[in-house]
Amino acid sequence: MPSESNWLLLISYDGTNYNGWQVQPNQPTIEGTLENALHRLTGQVVKVHGSGRTDAGVHGLNQTASFSVVSEFSPEKWRIALNGVLPDDLVVKHVQQVPSDFHARHSSVGKRYRYLVCNLPYRSPFSRNKSWWVRKSLNLEAIREASSYLVGKHDFSAFRAAACSSPNPNKDLREILCDVKPWLHANLCFELEADSFLQHMVRIMVGTLVQVGTGKLKPEQMKGILESRDRTQAGLTAPAHGLYALAVRYPEDRIEWPDELMDS
Repeated sequence: MPSESNWLLLISYDGTNYNGWQVQPNQPTIEGTLENALHRLTGQVVKVHGSGRTDAGVHGLNQTASFSVVSEFSPEKWRIALNGVLPDDLVVKHVQQVPSDFHARHSSVGKRYRYLVCNLPYRSPFSRNKSWWVRKSLNLEAIREASSYLVGKHDFSAFRAAACSSPNPNKDLREILCDVKPWLHANLCFELEADSFLQHMVRIMVGTLVQVGTGKLKPEQMKGILESRDRTQAGLTAPAHGLYALAVRYPEDRIEWPDELMDS
């Protein structure tokens, strides 16, 4: 008789047709779709633990999820079997067995997000649901100056959603990058990494930085916004469809991904 084992998935998905991560009644979600697939394969009611919740429309490049189940499947059999029953917009890239105390969210030590902007005077036909179209030309030097005020350990209350339930607004924002990259559906890329993020934190920071880039805010105002701890002082919340869960960090002695899987 096989015993229960704990598994970690590395997944990629187009979030366009999903109402976010968390299971919701009568709504398609990433968590619900994975749990339905596992039930179909095993006949068991399996709880999937995601590394974090994402909003409706947010995409995943290298999101993670863990679950425990009684099965004799190998890692490769799990990958093939899950991809055989999952919809085409949700793919399992890699599966590995993990210790029983491992949890996709609680065991993580950092997360990295990518936000894509299509900064052109016209709307690209390929950018719909994949990046934020900003028509007005952006001043990247001003954006980079403003972002420097955000890096480090701070109270990020000014950049959290009103409904955010996190008990601790203090986060360590390790890096913000803003680079020009010629992609099919975007040409400007933000990447942000922290120990963890508040609800809508990335989207509010990007929205505020874009307003700096358009000249609506000055770079030095970012310091005052951060110190105010007041959401009304920050800028708009960038649309969900430009956001991608890029990577989840774990202690190196616990999880190590094949390098070729993390390129995208």
